[in-house]
This record gives sequence, structure tokens and C-alpha cells, in this order.
Amino acid sequence: RKKSLFGWGKQLEPRPLGPLEALALGGFDEEQVWQQLELRNKPLLRYVQTSSRRLRPALEKEDSEDAASTGTGDDEEGEEQSG
Repeated sequence: RKKSLFGWGKQLEPRPLGPLEALALGGFDEEQVWQQLELRNKPLLRYVQTSSRRLRPALEKEDSEDAASTGTGDDEEGEEQSG
């Protein structure tokens, strides 16, 4: 199951993220498997952080345009109702 999840993630990545094409399980102990996952996770984390920084301004602009067109502000979102 671990190997199929890794493979699924590899299929979805927009570009190669890390040096491993596949997760090797045979003959490896848990620590060695985790080390393989870390080889992939570090570049994946960098990719997600960079993408988030690039996407944030566009999302903020869209949110402010939506709020202006509907006459609502961000302060209404996420408020809990007392009761």
C-alpha cells in the first residue's frame, strides 16, 4: 500500500520531485524506507511552499474582488454563531 501511494504521488507531480522513481521496500528496514520518503518530501515541500507564495496574491485579489461585488467583508467568513 505504501508503494502504491508513492507511485500515485509520482504520477501527479508536475515535474520530478526528488531523485527516486519508485519506492524500494524489499530488503529495507523501516528507517531506510523513511529515508527514501524524506528524499522526496524535501523537494515536494519546497515546491508546495513556492507554489503557495505565487498563488497567494491571485487568491487575495480574487477574494477582495468577490467581497467588493457582494458587499461582504472577510470578517464575516468563519465567524461562529453564538447560541
